[in-house]
Amino acid sequence: MTTTTPTGLGLRDSSLPNQITEIDQKTGQKTVKMGEMIFPPRKVWIKTFGCQMNYHDSERILSHLSDLNFSLTENEEEADMILFNTCAIRDLSNQKFYSQLGQVKHLKKSNPQLKVGVGGCVSQTEGKSLIKKYDHLDFAFGTDVIDTINDMVYRTYAGEKRFSINSWDRSQNFSIETKVTHGSPQAFVNIIKGCNKYCTYCIVPYTRGKERSRKKAEVVEDIRRLVEYQGIQEVTLLGQNVNSYGHDNGETLAELLMDLENINGLELIRYTTSHPYDVSDELVAVHGSSKKLSKHLHLPVQSGSDEVLKRMHREYSVEHYLGLLEKLRKAQPEIVLSTDIIVGFVGETDEEYQMTLDLLEKAQYDSIYSYVYSKREKTRAANMVDDISKEVKGERLRHLQKFQQGIQEKIRQGMLENSYRVLVEGFGNMGGVKKWKGRTNCNRLIHFLPENNDQDLQWNWVDLKVKSTTAFSCQGEIVKIYGKRMPR
Repeated sequence: MTTTTPTGLGLRDSSLPNQITEIDQKTGQKTVKMGEMIFPPRKVWIKTFGCQMNYHDSERILSHLSDLNFSLTENEEEADMILFNTCAIRDLSNQKFYSQLGQVKHLKKSNPQLKVGVGGCVSQTEGKSLIKKYDHLDFAFGTDVIDTINDMVYRTYAGEKRFSINSWDRSQNFSIETKVTHGSPQAFVNIIKGCNKYCTYCIVPYTRGKERSRKKAEVVEDIRRLVEYQGIQEVTLLGQNVNSYGHDNGETLAELLMDLENINGLELIRYTTSHPYDVSDELVAVHGSSKKLSKHLHLPVQSGSDEVLKRMHREYSVEHYLGLLEKLRKAQPEIVLSTDIIVGFVGETDEEYQMTLDLLEKAQYDSIYSYVYSKREKTRAANMVDDISKEVKGERLRHLQKFQQGIQEKIRQGMLENSYRVLVEGFGNMGGVKKWKGRTNCNRLIHFLPENNDQDLQWNWVDLKVKSTTAFSCQGEIVKIYGKRMPR
């Protein structure tokens, strides 16, 4: 017998026992019991591929596993369980996943008690075949059952061999509570799942299902809780088509954004990913009136050719898209725009490719994500004749990226000697020199030197003056350090 979980993200087997946590009063060690099975402290290694939604899902999985006495490790060799959270959108992610899954086999040979699981988009469509193909794989699970991960782990440790679960959640409402485990002031918040667009190249509707939105009141209260109790200052609202949020509940993304404006302590709001067809005039207006909404918008266009857009089933024209950019820049003159481009989609002619370059010139994007088209089984484009060679696709991609790089270099030069407030996200070594880095409100990355090498600026708000730029980043110097709360 199965019952719907309160989260609406999977069906829990009600015949399985609940978790009971016990603390040894002498040692302080935690053990967890499910029925007669005891779960001592164990370590899990998680590899995530793909988009921000997948990283959000991985964090959710880790939160559940912590209730089963698992903690995260960065070392595969010491892991008691290895999990892959997969992406099916890009061929490169697929290749990396299959390569790493194959390499895990030797770890299981040296540690027969090691458990291996695969989740995410690849598992949603190929879970059963993965189980058949890889003898060292213990279980596979799809995108809509992640909240039952502890049940799957219980079944695995109870001795059940090599099973796959990829059922869809059929509960009436999509209702979840955001899980945050990383300790940073930034959080991803899933507000809508699935996609109804069925772009001909995209497998998302088949791996994530149809669109379903959380209720606005629940999202607002969820984020209020994150801000008040976990110190979150910046949220990114997530959805495969986030602009469609609320349509099934008679609500809108614009309304949600304005409600979030009223949460004290929430400093910055971002959202991704958008579909141009669903950018309403109401949403455009919010970009002009909101004080907390990021002055950056990622708006995937995919191609600069109307004919290619028709073959992709994108539901808008180049004229309509450029009109949106004009409206957005009028509403918010400081807005920074980025996009996705697919090069070499089936049937793309030299003329159609040139139209995409023309679009880049007109749009003046701050950055782009560009890819060569790769066939995805079960999509409509998989049945189209793809007669463009890999060599031509590769050459077009390289030329497009170089063309865009020239545009970005000119745009970034306009940042010189301007000051920007950033939330410091971490540091790295650049040419052997330790430099901190943070993103501006408009999502531009700035690297900078600390005042001294012992200075810890992690998650501090800092004002930086830009001293030099490239097409991809900026170098700045500290103007003022505010600490871990945004100054009023």
